[in-house]
Amino acid sequence: MGFSSSCSLFKHHLIISFVINIAIITISHVNGCFTSIFSFGDSLTDTGNLHQLSLSESKKLSHFDFPPYGRTFFGYPTGRCSDGSLVIDFIAEDFGFPFLAPYFGGENGKPRNIENGVNFAIAGATALDDVFFKERGIHNPLTNGSLGVQLGYFKDVLPSFCSSSSDCKDFLKKSLIVMGEIGGNDYNYAFLQGKKHCGDSTLCSSCC
Repeated sequence: MGFSSSCSLFKHHLIISFVINIAIITISHVNGCFTSIFSFGDSLTDTGNLHQLSLSESKKLSHFDFPPYGRTFFGYPTGRCSDGSLVIDFIAEDFGFPFLAPYFGGENGKPRNIENGVNFAIAGATALDDVFFKERGIHNPLTNGSLGVQLGYFKDVLPSFCSSSSDCKDFLKKSLIVMGEIGGNDYNYAFLQGKKHCGDSTLCSSCC
């Protein structure tokens, strides 16, 4: 591994550490205020959605669906891109909640064990919708679970928690919304597939 790669990896770990510390500090001040958590994002937050999607759609499982993933905690792969817990797991744990149920994986396509919230994050997700990338010849090899799609899932499941606009407003006041990390894959897929920035907010397949 070269110096630039090591430096990049160090900065990545530093950012994650910073996010964890901020989350812990925040939780220490607001613990007890929330009754549920709703999480959106990509592989840094996915607790099993892509895994369940792959199983239901008979797609090839990803490398993080096999050992040694999950070795440090859980003792088996859970679809998390980690050998243990994720930041969202620690947040839920500090609030005294069970780990957030992934949106996919329940019976009849409905999430289960959602009393304290739902995790909509999907590994490989992008912030922008899939059509943006298709128009530019960029392929998402994992999922079309963009942020917009995840918000659609959230709207679908919200009636399970509240029945009217005023009821939902009161419910959401007591809900912690964890948005991201998301957006890194929007760049990753383009760069890995040889797309280059043209200087005018567009992407092209060759130098301009």
